[in-house]
Amino acid sequence: MDKDAEANRRSPASSEPTIPLDDQQPLLRDEQTLRGRLRTNWYRMDRSSRLTTSLVMLILGVALLGRIFIELACPDDYWHKPHVTIPPQVDEGNDTKHSDKERRDAVRDAMRHAWSGYHKYAFGHDELLPVSNKSNDKWGGWGVTLIDALDTLYIMELYAEFNQGVAHVTEVDFSKATPGYNTPFFEMVIRSLAGLLTAYEMSLDKRLLEKAQQVGDVLMPAFNSSSGIPYPRVDVNAGTAVHASSVCLAEAGTVQLEYWKLSDLTGNPAYHQAAQRVVDILDKDEKPYKGLYPIWIDINSGKLTSGQITFGAQGDSWYEYMLKQYIYSGRTHDQYRRMYEESIDSMKQKMVKRSEFDDQMYYVGDLDSTAKKFSPKFQHLTCFVPGMLALGSKTLNRPDDLVLAKQLTYTCFQMYNQTATGLGPEYVLFRDSNNRGLLPTNHKDDFDIQDLAKADSTETSDGYYLGYDRSYILRPETAESIMILYRITGDVMYKEWGWQIFRAISKWTQTPAGFSAYRDVMSTKHESEWSDSMESFFLAETLKYLYLLFSPTDYYSLDEYVFNTEAHPFKIQRSQDRS
Repeated sequence: MDKDAEANRRSPASSEPTIPLDDQQPLLRDEQTLRGRLRTNWYRMDRSSRLTTSLVMLILGVALLGRIFIELACPDDYWHKPHVTIPPQVDEGNDTKHSDKERRDAVRDAMRHAWSGYHKYAFGHDELLPVSNKSNDKWGGWGVTLIDALDTLYIMELYAEFNQGVAHVTEVDFSKATPGYNTPFFEMVIRSLAGLLTAYEMSLDKRLLEKAQQVGDVLMPAFNSSSGIPYPRVDVNAGTAVHASSVCLAEAGTVQLEYWKLSDLTGNPAYHQAAQRVVDILDKDEKPYKGLYPIWIDINSGKLTSGQITFGAQGDSWYEYMLKQYIYSGRTHDQYRRMYEESIDSMKQKMVKRSEFDDQMYYVGDLDSTAKKFSPKFQHLTCFVPGMLALGSKTLNRPDDLVLAKQLTYTCFQMYNQTATGLGPEYVLFRDSNNRGLLPTNHKDDFDIQDLAKADSTETSDGYYLGYDRSYILRPETAESIMILYRITGDVMYKEWGWQIFRAISKWTQTPAGFSAYRDVMSTKHESEWSDSMESFFLAETLKYLYLLFSPTDYYSLDEYVFNTEAHPFKIQRSQDRS
């Protein structure tokens, strides 16, 4: 080749690479075929590009072969079972090395794990049985876990899972339930009606509002009593209430937020009016002590009759809803403020005591129906009270309530911190200043107060003693109060307490399919203590509150949302929304 031809071949003005002469004819013959075009492009690449392409193809091939091998070698559910990576020990002290994001991600992984097991073994049914990998329909077959979990999935940005749930729930006919089943009015209002309302407010999917209204409508026959006090159960298949003579305070008085929100979203005031009538009746009823309500209500007369006075089971959320309705109304309905303050002032005077052995440990006991006889029993359910007090302190400018809220939260945390597993029992027992209390084997919520033996070293160190029921059923109340206390005080100690509780839950209750209630918090036998139950409130409340604890405080802010008793956040009314 002469020098001019060589110069032209190397000239940058020529953009086409030179093809060896003995390769030109095959390329000309194949250039119109896919194979030809690929071959042409291959030879137009320089040597380094060919080498890079070859390496990429080799890596992809190895990856594909590896995936095929794992698919053949691993169990069928390998790809569907998320693994929650949690530090394994609960007793190592405060673990501050994990950032809020890492902790939030760990809680999200726990939610994804619980949902994955529910989706695989119980989808569309009420509950997952997380040990036997079966399901139950103990709430009438509406798929309560699915509905209760929807807004938690949305808050945690698990949108694919949220959409799975929505696709199912929009096909459910809520005018039907398991044949012969009588639907509990209160439970389905706070779980199903509220769950659908919040899922609608978040997504603005109108199908969810339609389903919420259907649930609200099929439950409305509960109000068809002579007094307006609701019956506790409804036969939704027949469209009638199940007649009963009495209903407990929480069941009658913890449906107001939900029906008010339904009225606001549908423009139909009848829902709110029916629920508000209950508040008006109880407000006027005679009480044994101002602001304190015995738990049983005669449905025909609407009168308070008998039963203990408690901020625990069967009474708890009635008191909570006085404050929360005031907040929801934009602080405009003064009836709720007055009723709330009357109740809290009397509770502080008659029902709050301090441990005889730990002067930092305060608790809320129970009273009999005369408000004279005191029971030194503190229920896990009552651990919502410090969060309520803190919220009330912020809303109503009651600083002393925040002091008590901190003291009660300390007790609730110690109920976890001082057990062998780091899980909290259903209740603990204290002795009064006269050395009297409830015997540990006493199953009943009565007031058979008896003289107690001298305190042993465990009671002296813990500040309380344990009763018969030492189970932890994945309850949310302590996590709820810890989240609210952190958001109101900014004290990072509450984050450490919440993280410790979450680690204990993950260590002791996580099963291959979900999370199980635990029979005895003092036992470290692990799997043998699983009771094969995962209530819907674990997904709706416990995990949600823990997730919000590690989220920015303006994420679902307490200034913009009020949480119903099942942790479903309702947007607070704006001035144009108020009726």
